[in-house]
Amino acid sequence: MKEREFNQEIENTNFHWILDEGLFQFDDEDVVLFWTKSELKTFIDTIEEVTGAESVRVVLETAGYRAGKIISSFYAKGGKSMQEVLESLPNVYTATGWGAMEYKNLCLEEKRATLSIRNDWESKVVQAQGKQESGTFIGGHWAGIFTGLFGETMWYKITQYSTSEAGSYKEVELFPSPMTPNENIREYIQSQEQQTIMQLEAMVENRTMELKTMIRELSSPIIPVLDGILVTPIMGRFDQERSDDLIEKVLQAIMDHKAKMLILDVTGIQAMDALILSTLEKLTQSIQLIGAVPMVAGISPELAMEMASKGIYLKGLKCFATLKHAVHYANALDGMHIIKKEDESL
Repeated sequence: MKEREFNQEIENTNFHWILDEGLFQFDDEDVVLFWTKSELKTFIDTIEEVTGAESVRVVLETAGYRAGKIISSFYAKGGKSMQEVLESLPNVYTATGWGAMEYKNLCLEEKRATLSIRNDWESKVVQAQGKQESGTFIGGHWAGIFTGLFGETMWYKITQYSTSEAGSYKEVELFPSPMTPNENIREYIQSQEQQTIMQLEAMVENRTMELKTMIRELSSPIIPVLDGILVTPIMGRFDQERSDDLIEKVLQAIMDHKAKMLILDVTGIQAMDALILSTLEKLTQSIQLIGAVPMVAGISPELAMEMASKGIYLKGLKCFATLKHAVHYANALDGMHIIKKEDESL
């Protein structure tokens, strides 16, 4: 051996250092050491900060599972029987700092096992993070090992977990199951997609409500043009909600302004449908019931012809071609008229 080359065998596991080459090997494979509560914790904390805690949980479980399958292929080539490999693994992992591991039970025929683990590195990281959960990497890792060795999909369940100042203890049950990390990833992605869809739907719904409110406010404003005279432009499409809202707004505005007349300007209506007609009828009747006079302005020749062809007649209502004519008529009803101011320079 070189001057700075060392070997150490622990529990039939060989550790080999070649310091001049900067190499550290575990059973002839390169490895690296990390401080658990500082470097490893910082590494996991950083991933959580970037991707979120739930993402890290799935990632660690999947990485543990896949790494376990790789490890199983390494031991399957060693020439040992399945029984020998499985019985040796807890000692190997104990010797490499994963925690004190042993089987509480192991049944090759049923392909089941319960592994007890004291003071594992994952629990130390979790404790250092201030969390109470058991972690997912080690359980997923052993499920991957058993899957690779048995050639059948295996999964795990943490059946017992506790921590204290003295250390941690967990039991991992391993058993045949159709569950795999791929299923967990798919379920996680679907849940994330569903959550994103729900958030987008909520945003769209909120925005739609805001736009509806804005449209109602802009499409049917109540405009005082002269004392006792209000004008309400009617434009755009109507639904029952907007129709009811318009009637309520108009009646309230008449009461607030103590108006005697209200002119409904339909210049912005291109086609008179049943709902708009019904709205106008209800609106004019309601206006009359509270003692004000309704009028309609802005009926174009084209709209008049369409209404006549459909048999739509606004009976009992004063109708005017333009808003200007309607305002002059309303003003005259109130005993006033608009005159042009004489030029004082003459």
